[in-house]
Amino acid sequence: MKDSFTLDQIRRFSLVVVLIGLVIGMTGAVRSGSIVLSLGASAFVLARYTQQKVKRNIELLLPIMICVMLFILAISLPNAR
Repeated sequence: MKDSFTLDQIRRFSLVVVLIGLVIGMTGAVRSGSIVLSLGASAFVLARYTQQKVKRNIELLLPIMICVMLFILAISLPNAR
């Protein structure tokens, strides 16, 4: 049995999680959709960053900070459904 997942499998899974977050957000559960979307996007960014040969910090920090801000915004929504 395999011990770990490949980076391509992690990227595909995170894209599916992002799509699920979008669908959840469009159907009315904005807070849950935003949280799922931010977690899936951050997993995608991390998997993509580890596959790059030339690694620059801005290519990791900027998308991760956007995902963190989306997560914080989703938690701080007062009356999200």
